[in-house]
Amino acid sequence: MTKHVLGAVDRQPVPSHHSSPVDASSISRQPGKVYVLRMKQLLERTKLSRATLYVLMATDPTFPRKIKLTARSVGWLESEVEAWIMSRAESDYAMCAGGN
Repeated sequence: MTKHVLGAVDRQPVPSHHSSPVDASSISRQPGKVYVLRMKQLLERTKLSRATLYVLMATDPTFPRKIKLTARSVGWLESEVEAWIMSRAESDYAMCAGGN
């Protein structure tokens, strides 16, 4: 009888904490906290391809430096990525405004 009860428990669905996707833009950021972006988040944030990001890492001195998190993982500081994106937008805007 114990076997039957345990079997019934094993077959019950396990609630998932990841059942609904979380939109990163809906997460409120706490001031003074440091947030690290992983490669997938960097791809989503910049809307660039992985290959383009690797080229930028190798050739663009203004691109944020990766930081080593563990022996096999790296990340980028969100604040530096945001600043880089804004600087690109500002330089593009300045070039467009100067050309008119």
